[in-house]
Amino acid sequence: MNIAINGLFLSLKNTGGGRYLTDLVAGLQPFGRDIKYFLFTNNNINRNKIVSSPFVETIDCGWMIRFRPSRILWENLILPEVIKKRKIDLLHAAGFTLPGRISCKSVITIFDMTFFTMPQLHLASKVAYFQKMIPVALKKADKIIAISKQTKNDIINIFGVAQDKIRVIYIGAGKEFRVISDKDAVEGIKQKYGLPKKYILFVGTIEPRKNIKGLIHAYEVLKKKGYEHKLVIVGKRGWHYSDIFEAVRRLKLNSDIIFTDYVLGQDLPFIYNGASIFVYPSFYEGFGIPVLEAMSCGIPVVTSGVSSLPEIAGEAALLINPMDIEGISISIDKILRDSHLANALVKKGLDRASLFSIEKLIAETVQVYKEVLSSS
Repeated sequence: MNIAINGLFLSLKNTGGGRYLTDLVAGLQPFGRDIKYFLFTNNNINRNKIVSSPFVETIDCGWMIRFRPSRILWENLILPEVIKKRKIDLLHAAGFTLPGRISCKSVITIFDMTFFTMPQLHLASKVAYFQKMIPVALKKADKIIAISKQTKNDIINIFGVAQDKIRVIYIGAGKEFRVISDKDAVEGIKQKYGLPKKYILFVGTIEPRKNIKGLIHAYEVLKKKGYEHKLVIVGKRGWHYSDIFEAVRRLKLNSDIIFTDYVLGQDLPFIYNGASIFVYPSFYEGFGIPVLEAMSCGIPVVTSGVSSLPEIAGEAALLINPMDIEGISISIDKILRDSHLANALVKKGLDRASLFSIEKLIAETVQVYKEVLSSS
């Protein structure tokens, strides 16, 4: 049996989708003597060894997969022919869409349904493409993997897909996200990125959906209360980010808010460990992996009480209305001034994060492969 994985998201390795795919592929092992895995990707991925697995053969699909218009053509015109040539029995499309025509069984991963529920949070061109392609993929796929119950419910409510066609498989934080006892090492990474002694942390793409402007306004309220903490925002620029930087300038918080841009993956756990609190006031998430990462590092968390975030955080975080600036600032203030509350959230967070793991993600995904391959 030949199982192929469309690795287009690996070119976006610092996004949730990219990390999902990296963790999945790196941990795959054959579940039978005749099982072979193939990863369709590009030579840039191969050269940088983003994924390394002795059980997965990486197939270079050329430079064109790196660029969105060419990638769409590759997926719909070239990929079906590659599937035939390689005699693929199952294709796992880990990123919303399937080729228009396909000669094998298929599994698709859906991260969220924001192209339908909150289209204003995406580029119009992306919305137009995915609103056309996702319904076709949902109908065509043999099984659908949703990364949260929220995403599963959205799929059912919007398209009426049968519940038994969808499997919820949670993501887990990597083992590198942990409580680090070596304080000198934490301080070394803080110095590397110019981080202050005390800071409030956000991690995520700088784009409207993450509600960073709301966080900045909540932080301004805290500054007026006399807190010394800086606000550290870790993440690459997405789209419509200029309003966020303009808000910082307008509020005269340039010296108080630090944008690190991209940070090395191995440095991120140390940045979490150095924070006083993690705040993630997103308007919508299909999962929200930074919440788990922060909890795994022993940091108290404030996050939104909407979409999948309550499902992931449980009772281990303070939940806020992302539209309520004062509410966000009040929750941060509570944790910063109440060490007993902070310590209780840290303990609950560590317990909560332990319920999610990459090992579960891999095992449950392989079980889906087995079910699809064994079906008539």
